[in-house]
Amino acid sequence: MTGESLRSLGWQGFAASVMITVASWGIGWFPRNQLSPIARSGFFIEFRTESSGVITCIVLMALGMVWLTRTWVVTRPRVQKSTDITSGQLGKLITMWSAPLMLSFPILSRDVYSYLAQGRMLHADKSPYAEGISALPGWFDGGSDGLWAQSPSPYGPFFLVLARIIFFASNGIPEIGVGLLRIVAALGVLGCYHFTAKLAKKMGQNPNWANWAIVGNPLFLLTMIGGVHNDALMIAGVFSALAYAYDRRPVASTMALAMAVSVKPIVLLALPFIGLILLNKNPSKRARWMVWAKVSVLSLIWLTIIGAVTNLWFGWIPAMFSAGDAAFPYAPVGLVGWSLSKLAGLLGGNALLVNSIVVQLFQLFALAIVARLALAKNISNPVRLTAWSLSAVVLLAPIIQPWYILWLMAFFAISHRVSWTSEKLMIYASSLILVAVFVDQLSIEQWHTAWTMKTFAGVLTVLLFVGLFRFDSTTRRVLDGPFGPLDSAEHRNKKS
Repeated sequence: MTGESLRSLGWQGFAASVMITVASWGIGWFPRNQLSPIARSGFFIEFRTESSGVITCIVLMALGMVWLTRTWVVTRPRVQKSTDITSGQLGKLITMWSAPLMLSFPILSRDVYSYLAQGRMLHADKSPYAEGISALPGWFDGGSDGLWAQSPSPYGPFFLVLARIIFFASNGIPEIGVGLLRIVAALGVLGCYHFTAKLAKKMGQNPNWANWAIVGNPLFLLTMIGGVHNDALMIAGVFSALAYAYDRRPVASTMALAMAVSVKPIVLLALPFIGLILLNKNPSKRARWMVWAKVSVLSLIWLTIIGAVTNLWFGWIPAMFSAGDAAFPYAPVGLVGWSLSKLAGLLGGNALLVNSIVVQLFQLFALAIVARLALAKNISNPVRLTAWSLSAVVLLAPIIQPWYILWLMAFFAISHRVSWTSEKLMIYASSLILVAVFVDQLSIEQWHTAWTMKTFAGVLTVLLFVGLFRFDSTTRRVLDGPFGPLDSAEHRNKKS
């Protein structure tokens, strides 16, 4: 195997993450809570108050993101064959790439502060499904995005209780709360690594390539660990549920799915496709409905147990369908609903009612697509049908966060062997989303001109990525591929 050594790739990714971590001290999401010791630290404030400090941090983070992306891309030939690198070696690489991020301020998102705010609500005997985080005083100082001030929680009962426990354990100190939630996020990434490999083998995929494409993706690592997101827990849960279904273990499969739903309820849509995995390739309609009844009853039992233990029961169901209250104009459906509601308001109509109707119509349309896919004649690849169903629900939702695209990438990547053109599209799309989220989620203090700093960050990062993809010879050699069909030793053995 020619090219840069694994040792070199590991340390390059480590150095890139160190740069990102240091940069986050100046432009990451800063805790403002009066209990925060960092908020009273002059060391970190120096990074944020001086223009030179902010600009330095922007340059550092841009360079770190591009360098980490280069390391990821250059590693691609190593996962061409399942025998070129062991799972342990790849796991060590990804660990080195992500380890420094454990010490960063939250980057690319500040949702972690919303997690703590919702845990705080539960601790105060208030339901996050009935009220927004603004129900308690001091929510803004906690660092949460105002988007969730009046909106019900989109998270499941297990994760909310976990957030409550962490809030209690942290005694309201944000650094401790963020640190504990980051450990949870890292465990989610570890679970993703394990179950991505497990499911990839079931699908006849090269497990090392699948983990390179999904877990090693810089957008994934920076979002899940750097941004302290719970999505990795959800993906690990769904992948494990699908893998157990291929093992013909419906009880374990539905329990794993129930846990994933208890993190983010949207993945309940995977239930009918778990049923299809348990069937033969050409089942009758009666067989479909019988297996769907079976997995539905099992899932209901598990969700009832989780609801009883957490004392939140099924409050997530109405909350899931009221997400339109937090409609995001950058989502197509959110934009349509926002535009029509504004027009209705100008004409003297009920703007909130119009927005609600638009959102609900698109939700019904998405559910119709899921039903059509579940009833498809060709069920040879239920995981791919799950990917298309998730795409419909995500893209027709009133709010689309950039990391939602990671869900779609993960499911499509693991569901079938993608072409080299699709791989390159994934690399370019991940880089583009990384630039957009980086610029959008810069935490710029009020005494700086935010648009100037964000424009500088956007232009610089785009130029660095263009330079990487066009002028770095090593990266160009990889992108000029193709390498030929991906290899899976297990798949070959089965065929022989």
